[in-house]
Parts: sequence; C-alpha cells; structure tokens
Amino acid sequence: MAGVLDQLTVVRRTALGVKLTRYALGSVVSFGVSEITLVALFAPHLLGARGSSLVASVAGLIPGYFLNRNWAWGRRGRSHLGREVMPYWLTVVVTALVAAISIGAVNGAVADLSRPARTVINAMTYLAVYGVFFVLKFLLFDWLFREPGALVATSE
Repeated sequence: MAGVLDQLTVVRRTALGVKLTRYALGSVVSFGVSEITLVALFAPHLLGARGSSLVASVAGLIPGYFLNRNWAWGRRGRSHLGREVMPYWLTVVVTALVAAISIGAVNGAVADLSRPARTVINAMTYLAVYGVFFVLKFLLFDWLFREPGALVATSE
C-alpha cells in the first residue's frame, strides 16, 4: 500500500497531476453547490425532480468555470468566447440535460417512495451522472484551457 501511495504522490506533483488534483477539488466545490441546491429545492417540494436538477446544474456552473479556468488551468485575463466560454456552456447544458432526464426517469420509477427517500435517490443519481461526465469534461477542459501553442498536457 505504501508503494501505491508513493506513486500517487509522485504523479500528483507532475503538471498533469497538479491540474487533475485542482480540477477534482474544484469539481467537489462545484458539485457541492449543485447537490445542496438540488436537495434544497426538491426535498421541500419547491421544484420537481427535473427542475431541481436543472437549477442545481446552473448553480454549480459559475464556481465550476472560474475554478477550472483560473485555478486548475491557471488561465488569467479575459475568456475567449468561442474557445472557452461557449464550449464550457455546451458541456454544462449537455450534462444538465442528461442529469435532468436521468433524475426524472429515476424519480418516476420510485414515485411510490417517500419524498425523503426520493430526495436521497435523486441526489445519488445526480452524483452518478456528474461522476460519469467528470473524466470527459477534464479531457475537454484540458484542451480548451490549454495555453495557446501547447499540444498536450505534460506530465513533468
């Protein structure tokens, strides 16, 4: 086990490892904002499953964009609309729609359960969808936010 931890420490210190660690931490913050929003809207009957999911996705996109662009990839200055902002919004829309459709389907399948039970199941479904998109989005953001002229993320 110590060998694996030593290897993870070495990888984490590479440029790619630092970027991935920062992306993961930023994703935790963004997801936390989204998940709290989802539960806060669905549990007390303020919105339905799909509506809560969509609002939650929008709530997490703002901290997610700035944490990813500025902290994980170290980009400063004005964002490039076509190269950074629009593709980021596209990922948010696609992920939000997949999450909303998934939560709507799951919520409908467990409609006979109590609201608290459905809240937990919906929250777990939201986590699962965003977990699947985590890796895909990292690869896309690494391409989007990479410094101009850089071909690939280095592991040095």
